[in-house]
Amino acid sequence: MEQRARISNVALKTALAALLSAGVLTAGASSSAFSQSLREIRAQEAEEQALEREASFTRSVCDMNFDVVIDWRSAADWPDGSSIADSCDGALGALEAACRRGDAPRISRFVCAGDGSGASLRGGTLRYGASPGDNGFSDTRAVLD
Repeated sequence: MEQRARISNVALKTALAALLSAGVLTAGASSSAFSQSLREIRAQEAEEQALEREASFTRSVCDMNFDVVIDWRSAADWPDGSSIADSCDGALGALEAACRRGDAPRISRFVCAGDGSGASLRGGTLRYGASPGDNGFSDTRAVLD
């Protein structure tokens, strides 16, 4: 993930330099655009790291390995100051509870989305469409039961 972040930062700097040299941006505008974008990138990285920490615990409880992603397109309108990782954590907690009961499905992927659609399980993918302030435990438990 750290390497992906470095690549994203390099790509962002390269794109901004190209826009600056083409005259699309002025020096003042480019630094403002860059700092805003960098802030957003760092916020997304922090959310991804927080969700990964929670998923690591779930993996250990469930003795299974699965990928974890945040669907950033679905979270485009997510409110500032509200953690999408926190809103998806309850869904992972419901999976842990199912593992402790011995009746959890084997999953290969967990998707944390920001579209408010709730929990779904298809194939090996457990998806939770979070809403700000919700944690997903009840909704996900109902899907897993």
